[in-house]
Amino acid sequence: MKLKQVMQHLATKFEVTDCLTPATAALVINQAQFENKDRSPIGSQTLLLQLPVAQKVRLSCDVQGTWQLVGTLQLGAKQLTVAQTQNQLLRLLFMLGKLLQPATTGLATLNDLAIDAITADFDPIFDRAVRLVQNPLAIIDLNGQVLSRSHMTKLNGASIQAAVGTNQIGKWLLERGFEPEKLDFLTQIYVAADQLSAVPMLVTPLAHRQEPLGYLVMPALTTPLNTQHALLINDLSKIIAGSLVKNQIMPTAASQRDRLLNMLLTERQSATFDAQFKEQNVKLPTEMVLIKCDPLADQAPMILQQRLQYLLRPLFTQSLISVYRQHCLALVTISLAAYNSAEFKAQLQRITQQADCRLIVSNYYVRPEDTAAAYLVCSRTAKLKTIHTRVVFCEDEFYNLALARVNHIEILPFFVNPALKALISYDATNKTTLVPTLDAYLTATCNLTRTAKQLYVHPNTLRNRLKAITTITGCDLRDAETCFKLASGFKLQRFLIDNNDSVATQSVQPK
Repeated sequence: MKLKQVMQHLATKFEVTDCLTPATAALVINQAQFENKDRSPIGSQTLLLQLPVAQKVRLSCDVQGTWQLVGTLQLGAKQLTVAQTQNQLLRLLFMLGKLLQPATTGLATLNDLAIDAITADFDPIFDRAVRLVQNPLAIIDLNGQVLSRSHMTKLNGASIQAAVGTNQIGKWLLERGFEPEKLDFLTQIYVAADQLSAVPMLVTPLAHRQEPLGYLVMPALTTPLNTQHALLINDLSKIIAGSLVKNQIMPTAASQRDRLLNMLLTERQSATFDAQFKEQNVKLPTEMVLIKCDPLADQAPMILQQRLQYLLRPLFTQSLISVYRQHCLALVTISLAAYNSAEFKAQLQRITQQADCRLIVSNYYVRPEDTAAAYLVCSRTAKLKTIHTRVVFCEDEFYNLALARVNHIEILPFFVNPALKALISYDATNKTTLVPTLDAYLTATCNLTRTAKQLYVHPNTLRNRLKAITTITGCDLRDAETCFKLASGFKLQRFLIDNNDSVATQSVQPK
């Protein structure tokens, strides 16, 4: 594009004073860049932008080997702040880029890079991005710290350490940089050109699915800052952000919140829990359950975690889902009433089908510091051989957990209730069904009507059977303590069967 046309376009957005001559007006311009005294301009067909003095930018072009002033451009009001000045400089660079660079510039290369980033490791993707912009790149987290992995580049690795580290660009970002809560966070770019920077720096946010991660910083150490950089940096930041998250180099805010669960599991200083939760803008739960998620289809823990994030989070006001010791765990905030509801059990049942997993649910608890104990109980419950369902509540397995802790399992058959032993023997001899009758009666909380309906017998038939049980065993089935002992005997018998005890009879089948 001829220089005269470029100046005319600039005049539509900025106050421009030109000093064009017929010779300079006819110059063809295909690039624009900021002045870098340590680096030569990119080419002869370049519009050189000298950084502002009193908000004015000097525009120069190469005329027969000599840089000649062709005009000045007023960025805005004379009392612009540093941030406002930087934004105006960026606006100027973008405008010139759209004028001078074809819309497809670098598009094919970016597409190839984005496709490769899906499967490739982070380092080769980052190195290719460095070569694409012909400048070193640095990655800075939201706390202003330079990520060490960003220095693993063959192009000016030491130089970028000096430019970014020594010149405290992280401090500059914390003081004047992006505010992650801004709605337009993904579109902000600043050119750092104050006393902290040895050279102009192009800075763009790194975000993953609208979630801020940090910043991508490109100082113009090798190639002067130009329009191509401005057009590439946004798309590059998206590719690099995706690669950082995929390769677990830089966690998202959501994954940082999830790691609070690991903190509850490993730290014992409960006094610090509230402060650490507040730091991540998460409320410390006061009523909760821990859920251990065991895969049934050989899914990796990370894959199961991602699946459960999608399934659990819409159902509960707050959930933390993390991987701890190669196990996928979820901490769910839930009230006692909701924990005991049929709806909660139905929700978990659906999740086990959708994620093809088993869920081991801890007891409801109210102290976050009990999370480690909840994990221990869930882990021990998961190892029980008495589990036959996809959703298991630890409180339902308390008796089995206690039995599993007995060191000498060979003595357990001795503790099977003698009344139950007598009934098993009587049934075997007389071809009766007193054992399943008593089991059904105890399961129905000693309700005659419910038991008769479950067994498909007349209530009088049931009464006669219960009378026979009392006659044979001498047990008073109207006594709550006696019924508890008999029910415990059934639990012990089933535990022995599930653990393949040779003494246990098959007269009592697992439920």
